[in-house]
Amino acid sequence: MQQLPKGYYAVQSDFENAPKDTFTYKGVTYAVEAGVNLFATCFEANAAAVEVPDEVLEGLPYEGFAAPVILFSAGKHVIGQSRAELILFAASRILLGEQAGVSSSLFERESPTDVPPLNPVREGAGESELFGTRWFGRARVAEDAVIDTLVLDGFTCSGFFRVADLRTKGDRPCSYTFSNIIQKGPCGYTLYDLGTLSADTALHRSVTLDNIRLDNYFELDRGGIFVRLCAEQITFSRLVINGTTQVFGFTDITRAIPSHAKNAPVTCIDFKECYLKDIGGENGIATSLGGAEESVIKIHVRDSVFVDASRAGEAFLNPHLANENCALTLERCHLVDTRGNRAAVSIWGGGDGVTLTDCHLEGFEVAVEHAVMPPVDAPDAVENHTDDWVTETPDAHTVFGTANADFSALDTYYADYRPYYGDQHVHSDCGGTSDGKFPLADWPAAMDEKQLDFAAIVDHKQMRGFFLPEWDEERFIIGTEPGTTITDLEDAFDKGMHYNMLFPHKYGLAMVMANFPEFEFRGDELTGSYKYPKFTKERFMELTRYIQSIGGMMVHPHPKSMMVSKNPLDYYMGEHMYLEVMVGSYRHHSSIRSYDLWCDILSLGKHVWASGGSDTHGGVSNGCVSTFYSKEKSGRAFFDVMHSADYAVGALGIQMMIDGHPMGSELAYHDGMRLTLRVGDFHAPAFRENTAYELRVYTDKGLAYASMFNGRETQYLSLAVQQRAFYRAEVVDLTHGGFRIAVGNPIWLDGKEAEAETEAEEA
Repeated sequence: MQQLPKGYYAVQSDFENAPKDTFTYKGVTYAVEAGVNLFATCFEANAAAVEVPDEVLEGLPYEGFAAPVILFSAGKHVIGQSRAELILFAASRILLGEQAGVSSSLFERESPTDVPPLNPVREGAGESELFGTRWFGRARVAEDAVIDTLVLDGFTCSGFFRVADLRTKGDRPCSYTFSNIIQKGPCGYTLYDLGTLSADTALHRSVTLDNIRLDNYFELDRGGIFVRLCAEQITFSRLVINGTTQVFGFTDITRAIPSHAKNAPVTCIDFKECYLKDIGGENGIATSLGGAEESVIKIHVRDSVFVDASRAGEAFLNPHLANENCALTLERCHLVDTRGNRAAVSIWGGGDGVTLTDCHLEGFEVAVEHAVMPPVDAPDAVENHTDDWVTETPDAHTVFGTANADFSALDTYYADYRPYYGDQHVHSDCGGTSDGKFPLADWPAAMDEKQLDFAAIVDHKQMRGFFLPEWDEERFIIGTEPGTTITDLEDAFDKGMHYNMLFPHKYGLAMVMANFPEFEFRGDELTGSYKYPKFTKERFMELTRYIQSIGGMMVHPHPKSMMVSKNPLDYYMGEHMYLEVMVGSYRHHSSIRSYDLWCDILSLGKHVWASGGSDTHGGVSNGCVSTFYSKEKSGRAFFDVMHSADYAVGALGIQMMIDGHPMGSELAYHDGMRLTLRVGDFHAPAFRENTAYELRVYTDKGLAYASMFNGRETQYLSLAVQQRAFYRAEVVDLTHGGFRIAVGNPIWLDGKEAEAETEAEEA
């Protein structure tokens, strides 16, 4: 038996039950030594790999190697079993599965529009499966890596396994090759993620994805991305996507992520012999120059097939051709839309460099069109004519002109209030079980730098933080964030969730622990901790009602980051709960998906308030603030504002009343009601010049009002109220991707509060 040659490091699945002195790869058995060149995990093998092979093993389609090679046996390999086993590549690596060099798809077929079948050799038990855990399944290039190449070849990737190089700088070029890989979902994260580079870096990237296959790939309804690749040369060869809910890339939903290499004169993207069908994410295949309109992207597509390769009504290819040097070339391609579509290619920007040669198009009105670009200029004020007028919106409403509108009640109510800005969901390092990285004592000074006034501290599994001397009574809202699994959800793919419990006083959490023994709290205020119990839906709603009965709040944070269900009510944990409609940042995919979920829950008649937050576990962030109006600056006052739901999630203040009742109110409709609305007090770091913002007012029947303004001046609006379940307002940044910069809470008119008061009196 031959020894495994130097430079090869073997990873054995089911290490405990396998031999410790032999390793079989591609039918050949080699002698190995555990802890030297045989390991139980990729983490261990990566840490030990230092030598480079000087020979190529039998069955490998390589002429030689310039980096250590990690071989994976057939079977399941769990990646990132704990935070301590996060995989960081500090130097060049070549990872080879049992199927290295074996194509994932077969491309011989009767018609070019037929799906290339899965290679039957890849269907058996001989696969090396890289299974990523939810939190730690990302294999990443280290920030200080000295790396020339990274290769993954011959794997099935499942769970949450993905690969990333998030460096902005480096001292040398690096090539990335991903070959013969079968991607199995679900996963809501970006699968191949090469982050944005600095303009002055020597890190020049080239990346090849060859023979990658996705079949019916579910991204958990999170707006996840297949590829974000900031590289100057990107090549897709024989890529097969046969159904995915993911955004393809190369940018995100709002097209905020740049797709070009800032440190290269030209970014080249090539597609060769690819097959793409049923792409369900926004924007089809899109690029973005991210405000660098002088940069150049050139896209070359040849011998490829696109079938329904976008959401219905959206173009398949959406290139940002910002100047005459940008170009999209298609040669010998089939583009078919079975649903009927306006255009196959939609150009974003002023360029027109699109060339189609020997291409077959079917199901389109036109081959190429220019997209309508987002507006940049907007008037100083929303529409507010002197005379009354009626909106041309799906839910038409009468607008009171300036001569007939009365804002005195609104102005009087808020006369003694001033705007405050803060984060409704953060984590600190306060010791104990907290997993934040930024010390609690350092938060106030850092908040001043970010122009933040308050923060809801919701450290996990304890109450320690709010009993420490560094707790800031003027700024901090009291809370904690447990997790659970709701055991009896029938429609849920993933039943796990976190939830934030917020309290008006420091002993609220102790009361919960005393009344819900399943938390198994042990210890005192400073040393105690609790576990994450599982709940039935009924028991969890009992928890919600109890928290509310002692004056607290129940928040479902980042709802689209954990739980996965097609039923919106699986995310609903009781009346007057709060749902985070903004998560991380205003334009993040999680914010977009969570807002849509909130709208679905509202449409079902549920009274659920909007919340938001950065969920930072690191430094203080002002990327997802909320705007509160308060008479005083104190943690208790900020709690009371949130509890009232009279606030806007986002960077712009919204004050809205119906007959003197502010946001968060519940009352019965009667004829003659008027809605008055004031929008202003932009959080300074979030305001952008040359931007068109749109004020929108919604009811349960749809859009009642919409008009643009530039964000500089305070806006006033008054509407005649109709018999609707609720009214709510929001502000959208139209110029930079159509994301919401502020979302106000509803005023409900369905009479539930009046009914409750009557029932209480009768009781």
